[in-house]
Amino acid sequence: MKDNYNIEMEDISGFPLERSADFSFWEDISYQELQEKVLNKLDTDKARRFCGIVRTGSPFQLDDYYYRIKSN
Repeated sequence: MKDNYNIEMEDISGFPLERSADFSFWEDISYQELQEKVLNKLDTDKARRFCGIVRTGSPFQLDDYYYRIKSN
């Protein structure tokens, strides 16, 4: 995914992802679903921040959910 300046953002598409409303139950979410329902609706700066933080292994809260790379 590229930003407005044609700079590649952190790529999280190769990782298994999950989300949680309360940090106790995590459900799988595909990158495609995340892209269509979440990332495409964000402005460029927030999408870049989201991908960068999730790529480091930290959770990112967005609206009603926390998103993270699925731990093994």
